[in-house]
Amino acid sequence: MVLLPLLLSGCGGNKEPVSELPPPSLEKDDPVGDDNEGGGSGVEVTPLGEGWSAKQIEPGIIYYAFNGTDEITQKHQEVFAVDIDLSNTAYKVKYVYESPRLTTSAAFKKQGNAIAAINANYEPGSIFFRIDGSDKYTLQNSTIGTTGVPNWKSEAAFAVTDERSVEFLWAGSQKKGEKTVDQQRAYYSSLSTTAYPSFMSSAPMLINNFVKVGETFCDYTIDTSKLNSEDPDKHQRTLHPRTAVALTENNHLIFFCVDGRIKSNGMSARQLTRFLAKWFNPKYALNLDGGGSTTMCVKGEGDANTNVVNYPCSENTNYDHTGERSRDVFLMVVKK
Repeated sequence: MVLLPLLLSGCGGNKEPVSELPPPSLEKDDPVGDDNEGGGSGVEVTPLGEGWSAKQIEPGIIYYAFNGTDEITQKHQEVFAVDIDLSNTAYKVKYVYESPRLTTSAAFKKQGNAIAAINANYEPGSIFFRIDGSDKYTLQNSTIGTTGVPNWKSEAAFAVTDERSVEFLWAGSQKKGEKTVDQQRAYYSSLSTTAYPSFMSSAPMLINNFVKVGETFCDYTIDTSKLNSEDPDKHQRTLHPRTAVALTENNHLIFFCVDGRIKSNGMSARQLTRFLAKWFNPKYALNLDGGGSTTMCVKGEGDANTNVVNYPCSENTNYDHTGERSRDVFLMVVKK
């Protein structure tokens, strides 16, 4: 796998409103964790111990769940992850695009042979998305929806280059906003459809070659009380439900989500970075759309009808597996 340099905000286009619940609370300057905590090349981590459960769903695919007080956040968290051994030729990884939009569980069911699925995309105007060589979204907006906040949601991308080959593309800079949307768009557009037939941009990058860049994405010296909820320094310091995709050194792909707003507290980008580093030690990790969109489906698990394993919070605040938000881009592992 090769980490490519990414030229990373100025283009018009339609602005779509960003529908999101008010942020519940901000991460405080926590007393736990530091830049050098855990992880690194050659360290294999298995997330087992108090609060963790593990179940083999298929050969080479393990479903993990955590329910308890996490030492990174020092709060109650409910976490769900699927570990996919990419060396197993019985499966393939793919992006799924649905228009009109579907819930994650409906898209999962529609595939028929899906083993696991997670939601993926931010609002279409804020991202670049290509599937099977066709560019569906081309990073058209310089701001986030109608908020006026500069578009920060495409600093990196997750690419599916073959059935079981993936790459993370990132700017190589920990300072957000260094590159314009025009530069980002030009870079993504220039990627060969042969080498990169399917990819989606997102933000923030959490872990880059074992470096926990997600710890420093936000400015923790500023007062966020007057910032728009879509401002990156507020959005990514807020304790949200979160979805992420990661890759370990031994070529295991991780689908990940953490709940929030109901019983689980959710995480900031910094907390999510530390949690992933501690319990999975990925070489790369990228934050995807979260909040009310966060949903994971696992074959044979969770709700008997939908296989939703987490507790989505978009449409209600009941402690059940309903409340999914319809989206249009999903990441799945399917049986060949």
